[in-house]
Amino acid sequence: MEPILTKNEITELLAAIKTGKVLADFAGNGSHSSKNIIHATEVNLFRSFESNRGNAEMRIPNLDLIIDSFTRKFSTSLTNTLQRNFAMDREEIAITDFQQSLLDLKSQGAVGIYSVAPLKYGCLFHIDTLLAFTLLEIMLGSSLSNESLALDRNLTTIEISILKTVMEEICHDLQKAMRPIIELQPLLTKVESNFRLVSIVEPETEVLVTSFKVRIAGEPCGQMQLIIPYLTLEPLRKKFKEFATFTQASSNSWSKVFAREALEMEIKMTARSGLIDMTIRKILDLRPGDIVDLQYNPEQPLTIMVEDQPFFLAIPGERNGKKAFHVTGHYSNRLGGVHVHGNT
Repeated sequence: MEPILTKNEITELLAAIKTGKVLADFAGNGSHSSKNIIHATEVNLFRSFESNRGNAEMRIPNLDLIIDSFTRKFSTSLTNTLQRNFAMDREEIAITDFQQSLLDLKSQGAVGIYSVAPLKYGCLFHIDTLLAFTLLEIMLGSSLSNESLALDRNLTTIEISILKTVMEEICHDLQKAMRPIIELQPLLTKVESNFRLVSIVEPETEVLVTSFKVRIAGEPCGQMQLIIPYLTLEPLRKKFKEFATFTQASSNSWSKVFAREALEMEIKMTARSGLIDMTIRKILDLRPGDIVDLQYNPEQPLTIMVEDQPFFLAIPGERNGKKAFHVTGHYSNRLGGVHVHGNT
């Protein structure tokens, strides 16, 4: 005889089934089925949206717009300087501490240390090993290759000196990107491959980290990162917030551009003397010499079609030996098709 569960044991079993700790379905041999247990957790969809958005955009509003501007400018500078088709894609702006941001670089590639007067603390731009050796190969005159070169070694002093030429270009593009917020004076103070010697703030200081994926002719060729302390941008938070109004006001000018360009668009106008409905059979039965009655009164004005829409009324005629029409008014369905404002 099988053992009988007590009242307390039955209550515990029902509670376990309700929470998902015990499955209600059993296999035929008496054991539990092999289905995975999926525990349900309560999710606040609004809070999830906020966390996915990232704190950086809330801490420094519109910072992404400035960084996007820098991304476009620097990719253009690389293309013009190295005569290769560079493109950059910005990833999400993350927040971490300074020490962790350096550890994430895994001591690979090179770090440029920049001062950003009149702001404090400066910023860092990191070029990973793949991008560093790709740039070096191009700068040293190698032919275009489908495969980027990534050597498993640290950069030499000579190679770092060569990379300074490209990393100094960052100063000009960063200055132009930040101009709507502040007139910066970025300066490359040092390029370092030993990351233990890199220090612009305390290890626990909060920093904003932005990653860029770099491509040549559509092919990935490495990554670059911008590391900037929050304390560097915090004094400009109000100006960053006001920058949204500035960009919105600038975007309003596009409506004027579209309106101006729309006036120069070419459209098709047709002078229609009549309109009839015919069946397919009657059309197929037409022969040379047949006459089709348009039910058109020659004394009534023509309908001028603008892109298949009736718009004007006009009188047919000739001018300089060519057929022409004289616009007499606007077409109006409300007035039965005849609505004359006067000769135009």
